[in-house]
Amino acid sequence: MAKLITVFGATGTQGGAVANALLEDQDFKVRAVTRNASSDKAKALQAKGAEVVTASLDDPSTLGPALQDAHGVFVLTNYWEHMDQEREIKQGKAIADAAKAAGVLHVVFSGLENVQKIAGFPCPHFDAKGQIEEYMTSIELPVTFVRYSSFYENYISSLKPQKQKDGTYVLGVPMEGAAMDIVSAADMGPAVRTIFKNRAQWIRKAVGFSGDRITIQQTADILSKHLAPKVFKASDMTAEAFAQLRFPGADDLGNMFKFYRLHNPDRSVELTRQLHPAAKSFDTWVAENKEVLQKSLD
Repeated sequence: MAKLITVFGATGTQGGAVANALLEDQDFKVRAVTRNASSDKAKALQAKGAEVVTASLDDPSTLGPALQDAHGVFVLTNYWEHMDQEREIKQGKAIADAAKAAGVLHVVFSGLENVQKIAGFPCPHFDAKGQIEEYMTSIELPVTFVRYSSFYENYISSLKPQKQKDGTYVLGVPMEGAAMDIVSAADMGPAVRTIFKNRAQWIRKAVGFSGDRITIQQTADILSKHLAPKVFKASDMTAEAFAQLRFPGADDLGNMFKFYRLHNPDRSVELTRQLHPAAKSFDTWVAENKEVLQKSLD
């Protein structure tokens, strides 16, 4: 009998990829959780066979019904929606408690490391998820933690290369020459599906997703190759200088890049490809998304 998986954030990038991958597999049924069941993305999931329900991590009374009779649940919390660490921790604890109460057999949580604890400096959007992981472990939840790397897709949005006066484009990622793990968020739905299919193998483990591990200059070279005649180059900015930029969350992101560089968090291209052999390298992803990348820059 098909196992029911409740997917939070089912109309977003991570949750959407998970919901769609599960819907392609007859071993699973999907209950897609959204705050707006009438959105186009929600309707598209419904058309593919998902049960669409409304619930909110800010309203614990909605969580029990969303988890009723579910074998598993995919959960993510979104710090950047409200930039409130305590609120994110509260959301994570609420869904953990609800999953425990509902007897869910497999929770897959999109977590991250507790940077404050590991490195001694704050990184709120990591630290909140790290504390949620710790709470889930403390209540003995049957959980697998999946830790995403920075997304390829960010180069179309939040990390879009910035055009310079000389016509070149700079990648504003302050890794100071160090390599960084990156991954296609859209690619990881099948990897999460593999984890749900092999519960016994992955329960109470953490999996670091990576599609590629390259320096920012190598990233720039790949973009230059596919988007010629445009030329891309790495930023010479330090993480400390990035943290001083005047936009909300700059200090948080600056510390994230510092953590990536100094503490080399555990992400594995090899393990990611075991879970999803078709996971794309950055080179392949850029080749396949050349038009959308060009459009974002023009």
